[in-house]
Amino acid sequence: MTIVVDEIEGLLRDAWPGVTPGSAVSLSGGFWASMFRVPVTGQPDGVGSEVVVRVAPHQAMGAKEAEVQRTVAAQGFPTPQVWVSQGDEARDGWWSVMDFSPGAPLLAGLDGVAALRRAPSLARRLPVQLAEVAAALHRVDPAPVTVAVQAAAPGVAWSTGAVLDQLRAGADACGRADVARALDQLAQDTPENGREVLCHGDLHPFNILDHDGTLVVIDWTGAVVADPCFDLAFTALLLANPPLALPGPMRPLGQTAGRFLARRFLAAYARADRDVSMAPLPWFRALHSARVLIEVTNLRAVHGPGAGGHPFTLVAPAAAAHVTAVTGIEVES
Repeated sequence: MTIVVDEIEGLLRDAWPGVTPGSAVSLSGGFWASMFRVPVTGQPDGVGSEVVVRVAPHQAMGAKEAEVQRTVAAQGFPTPQVWVSQGDEARDGWWSVMDFSPGAPLLAGLDGVAALRRAPSLARRLPVQLAEVAAALHRVDPAPVTVAVQAAAPGVAWSTGAVLDQLRAGADACGRADVARALDQLAQDTPENGREVLCHGDLHPFNILDHDGTLVVIDWTGAVVADPCFDLAFTALLLANPPLALPGPMRPLGQTAGRFLARRFLAAYARADRDVSMAPLPWFRALHSARVLIEVTNLRAVHGPGAGGHPFTLVAPAAAAHVTAVTGIEVES
């Protein structure tokens, strides 16, 4: 998506007459939305001296993520406050303006080898941090979030069943008949409705910023109301299969360390949330694995075999194995 600096400045001036934006700097790290860090003066009371302008390429999804972030922030959950949220008619997308959080992702600056060198300290710290963030989010009241999302973007997937339907359509659209059959099997074996909480849907170390010991959660595109295992399965899937580039001889060590981190994460969450049932975990892990396979298929269609360097390419073999194990249907990675 091509955004020009004049558009960002115009958006801010339209929203806040009298504001003077500084030079916008593109923020890297995302694969979907475009983000810019912008210094401002003359901004309304309460707005900091730097903001982030986020431009989502889909109106409904952009409106949804902004409303989720706004309403969870209103309940005191640590996420940047959203100040502006409106349609981007020129690109059929969505603009939002939020506080800039100066924190760094939990795994900032680590390549695969560096992560392995720090494995002992990561094993002590990272699973507990992720578990505590997930448990705190699952204590947020989902009712006002649901009201806000349904008002702003009534057609978006906001339940496990809706996500499954969306993935089923996505499998058909990208020609993954094997994944479509597996999703049909998952639909037949859907776990019984249990406790439902607000789930982030994409909770991993790069979506959590550490700012002087305060953990701040960003990127709410995948949020839904679902069983806690919706979040736990995705986080455990990525921890157990870390999408870090490693030399061939070191990959088994990385996989062993990843599985250990995933087990510690689930154990830490069980301590933080005594009411959780882990019984649906394999089903939700297969659901997220189907998502990984669909996204990788779409990325390969656009970018070729390397899928544009998306980390899901490294998770895809394990994802295929999980889908096959749960559904009994052979799928390709």
